[in-house]
Amino acid sequence: MANHGPSYGLSRELERKNQARFCIEEAQEVLQWLQDVTKSRFEKNPKDFQTAEEVSDALKDGVLLCILYHKIVNKANNVAFRFNQNPKMPFHKMENISNFLNAIKLYGVPEISCFQTVDLYENKQFYKIIECLRALAAVAQSKSAPIPFPNWVVKISQKQKREFTNEQIKGGEAVIPLQYGTNKCASQKGMTPYGLSRQIKQSDTLLNNNF
Repeated sequence: MANHGPSYGLSRELERKNQARFCIEEAQEVLQWLQDVTKSRFEKNPKDFQTAEEVSDALKDGVLLCILYHKIVNKANNVAFRFNQNPKMPFHKMENISNFLNAIKLYGVPEISCFQTVDLYENKQFYKIIECLRALAAVAQSKSAPIPFPNWVVKISQKQKREFTNEQIKGGEAVIPLQYGTNKCASQKGMTPYGLSRQIKQSDTLLNNNF
């Protein structure tokens, strides 16, 4: 990880908010799913990870992410896209992450749900990595990918195209929507027009007292 100095002021406040959005329980669930799909093993049990930095160090080379994508699309390694399976240099690791991000965008994960390469490699806004992987799981489930899915995967709503007959369409034209107005509710009868000065009228009692 790059060696950055301490943050101050607004930068420190943003960093604190980003750290608060990270949930280690969700990260542990995602790590367990990664392990089940890729058939790989982390150096320790996913439930033993306690910080975002530990999770970042386990994923920052991008290898498991690339293997995950190949498993999702049901293709052997180096077929969907090539990646460095034993990266040593930082640019090799960041290239793996970048290739993974490009692939999942083409697969259907919205760009707004994706993270930036530095978010993972330098452990910045790490909650975005977890959100991205959960979004990938949801898209993969909607496409019936040949991998196991845990119960935390959110089902994506599917569009339901409806077709109406000409008789149904013509019948709908005979109904007056409420947006067109109605004469069965309150009206402005007796109210002064907009912009007219306020009319102040004295009561008969006050007028009699003045005389």
